Amino acid sequence: MKRSKNTYLEIILKNFLENKKTYILLLIFLLIGIVLGVFFINNSDEAQKNEVSEYINNFVTTLKNNNSIDRNELLKVSLKRNILMGIALWFIGSTIIGLPLIYFFVLYKGLCIGYTMAGAIVALGTGKGVIFCLSSILFQNIILVPALFLIAVSSTKLCYAIIKNRSKENIKLELIRHSLLSVIGIMFFMLSSLTEVYISTNLLTFITKYI
Repeated sequence: MKRSKNTYLEIILKNFLENKKTYILLLIFLLIGIVLGVFFINNSDEAQKNEVSEYINNFVTTLKNNNSIDRNELLKVSLKRNILMGIALWFIGSTIIGLPLIYFFVLYKGLCIGYTMAGAIVALGTGKGVIFCLSSILFQNIILVPALFLIAVSSTKLCYAIIKNRSKENIKLELIRHSLLSVIGIMFFMLSSLTEVYISTNLLTFITKYI
């Protein structure tokens, strides 16, 4: 059992070391997206800030007063969103033109995270805003972002294989590998949805009582 765990860790470490530059580049794009999200909120006009603040405050008030969320509907929406994202990443990673789109996906994910964080801080203040973000977006993204990177790295490798005009057999093997890794990534996306609905939502419901 211990040897099995060590083998998995070795495989993960080997995968990271072989694609270290790509992982670092994806991380940079994610961080740029987060910075852009914060920048958009901080540099928006008062009307936009008030709109974001009103939305978040209304959401918090709803949780305080009702303390009820339709988790089944939320799960359906989250699963659909994440599965479609995984399929889209698999598809664009299987095309020559997919390489810039892969990095756009990561950039956009970072932008969403940064926008949410900055919006919560504007609406609730720094302390409460940080607590709101930690409870609402942290746990599912701990699972989702590495899975996103996994598929993105696999997509990048396949794109390069197609661009370099390797033999059809090599491209076929890369496509099979990419498809298997994408399935694993999508499974983690689904786990992220479950975490969002049954952990983050419950935690957020509890936290909002004290915000």
